[in-house]
Amino acid sequence: MNTNDLIASLGADMTPVRPGLLTNGVMLGLAGGTALTAVLFALLWGVRSDPAAIYGNLPLLAKTLLPLALGAIALPWMLAQARPAGQSRTRHAVWALPAVLALLVAATLLTTPGPSWSMALQGKSIMTCLVSIPVLSAPILAALLVALRRGAPEHPMRCGMVAGLTAAGFAAAIYSLYCIENSPLFYGTWYTLAILGVAGVGAIAGRFALKW
Repeated sequence: MNTNDLIASLGADMTPVRPGLLTNGVMLGLAGGTALTAVLFALLWGVRSDPAAIYGNLPLLAKTLLPLALGAIALPWMLAQARPAGQSRTRHAVWALPAVLALLVAATLLTTPGPSWSMALQGKSIMTCLVSIPVLSAPILAALLVALRRGAPEHPMRCGMVAGLTAAGFAAAIYSLYCIENSPLFYGTWYTLAILGVAGVGAIAGRFALKW
């Protein structure tokens, strides 16, 4: 058998991949994971007693919108990472979020008396925040990793890390509806640590789950 015949015989046994298989699978996984997180949130956390206060206060609104934006920006970046040589312009937009957060923190420091900084930073629910965001992220991250196994990432750890950012962004936005802490000093510090922790778990999980 010559080379051309060998290539032809190999190609004849290949099954074409349906267009959009990876994207559709990831979106389905995201929807399912988020739905499970929402049920978990409703059962164990619930919306804070004064939700209307969120909409009239920019720092409080940012507590929900910034992690939501993180999830939305990281999603196409994650899909790009799941493909060989995949590139996404949204990965650069991620850096706008820490910049906005830094402005909010700076404004808070300028308008809050120095003796109150420590109280605003510590709040009353550090451990609740650091535990809740990873727990709420878990169903989303697990569903995304399962869906991403349909892809072929060149860098499984990086793909898993971005999946962690995606999951933690959406989970933190959901958790913010419960969180009673109002200061950017609090959520700028502890939400960030919790999100980075989930990204780290995603990277480690991706190393094994997304290897091909």
